[in-house]
Amino acid sequence: MSIESLDQLESKIQNVVDSLALHKMEAEELREANTSLKEENTQQKQELQAYSERVNSLLDKLTEDAF
Repeated sequence: MSIESLDQLESKIQNVVDSLALHKMEAEELREANTSLKEENTQQKQELQAYSERVNSLLDKLTEDAF
């Protein structure tokens, strides 16, 4: 192999290593964002459940007062 070929190979390998590092960082950022969204989703489900319970309680009171 010539020096030029080795230089090209080294350059390509370095590009692959850099690309892998970038993808690894992006994957970690996406995992963190996913975790955050899951937590937000859980919180919103809990809030929805609380609102639903309040509405049902109010509807029960209306039903009781109507009869």
